[in-house]
Amino acid sequence: MYDRRDFAGWRERSVYELARWKNGLAFKNIDFSPSGRPVIKIAELKAGITPQTARTSATYDQSVFVRAGDMLFSWSGNPDTSIDVFRWRGEDGWLNQHIFKVTPDEGIDEEFLFFVLRWLKPRFAEIARNKQTTGLGHVTLQDLKRMVVGVPELDEQRRITSIVSPYEDKIELNRRMNETLEAMAQAIFRDWFVDFGPVRRKLAGETDPVAIMGGLSADPARAAEVAGLFPATLGEEGLPEGWTAGAAGALIEFNPREPLRKGAAAPYSDMSSLPTVGSNADLPIMRDFGSGMRFRNGDALLARITPCLENGKAAFVDFLTEEFPVGWGSTEFIVHRARPGTPRALPYLLCRNDDYRSHAIQSMTGTSGRQRAQAESLEAWPMAIPTGPVLDAFSAFVDAFFDRISANGRENRTLAETRDYLLPRLMSGQVRVGESAKFASEVAA
Repeated sequence: MYDRRDFAGWRERSVYELARWKNGLAFKNIDFSPSGRPVIKIAELKAGITPQTARTSATYDQSVFVRAGDMLFSWSGNPDTSIDVFRWRGEDGWLNQHIFKVTPDEGIDEEFLFFVLRWLKPRFAEIARNKQTTGLGHVTLQDLKRMVVGVPELDEQRRITSIVSPYEDKIELNRRMNETLEAMAQAIFRDWFVDFGPVRRKLAGETDPVAIMGGLSADPARAAEVAGLFPATLGEEGLPEGWTAGAAGALIEFNPREPLRKGAAAPYSDMSSLPTVGSNADLPIMRDFGSGMRFRNGDALLARITPCLENGKAAFVDFLTEEFPVGWGSTEFIVHRARPGTPRALPYLLCRNDDYRSHAIQSMTGTSGRQRAQAESLEAWPMAIPTGPVLDAFSAFVDAFFDRISANGRENRTLAETRDYLLPRLMSGQVRVGESAKFASEVAA
């Protein structure tokens, strides 16, 4: 893959020569403030800006100022999950150490450089693993100077990116769509089951069904049907009339038992497969069952150990097959399963709820650095228990969102597979632009 003979007459240059590489600053706690611009660390590259993101009101050199669209290369961390190239999509901020801000040199197309670094990701991971200490590895400027690639003329660079970019663009479009769909589902969850929005709007004198439902449905008949499921009064406990005070355990089964024979091969998900944002987990690998949490499609996985819980690791299970309907994973998961009558997406939405996550964090016990949330404490989380018709109406809206999210996730995996099949062949000159359609059809088949 990195044999220079593959460059097919292109000019050979070191990766270092292709760009200017500006490392971020070594911030200290004294630099941080309650407000100001975000400090962009590796956590922000992977999860975006979160409430845990550090901020600073100070001003630094513009060379470490990051704007949307800037190319960033994380050169230190876990070789397989942290070292990678990113496009910054968040608000403007200041760059932390262990990340290069990458500016292409003259004659190098920016998108072409992005895909060169994406192509070389396996090589970067290999270099970092060879230097790995206490779980961390790194790629230095000296490593970049030793890595040689072939660089075609600018027009050819742009032709190559014109083949690969549509895959990347569609993956990003699907990701944003999933982000929007999940945000809509979360908004409905909070409005109905936390804020009791439809009830409070009735109490405030609202009579328009569309307004009572917060504009959820533009169809007046459908809005009236759903609005009619909500009472117009709150009981003595502050709950909608007809609802009951209960706990999460009334709607959700925690760590359910599943038959899985010891030593039998089954899909396995480790902690690194769980995302910090969004519901789509990485695909599992096959591994003989030993000891771990078991789950089925429709379950929600929540990391219970520090710092994974604080970092937001959770997922909606939608990747198991009829052949292998039961998967297993880390003992550091808490599995949430909807009880009969509970909407299947509700446990996952609860796992992403800020108040619930704060409760989980506060329930952690154990020694410093190895603290774990307790399933028993989460099971006792106070919840208002709605009527069955309200739960059914919630399913009717939200299940469709998660069907689309799962479909987008599957499409993204196929797109990434095609992109990763084409990328090394195009970047090495092994396949010319005119032949790419043939190779793309091969992987699709």
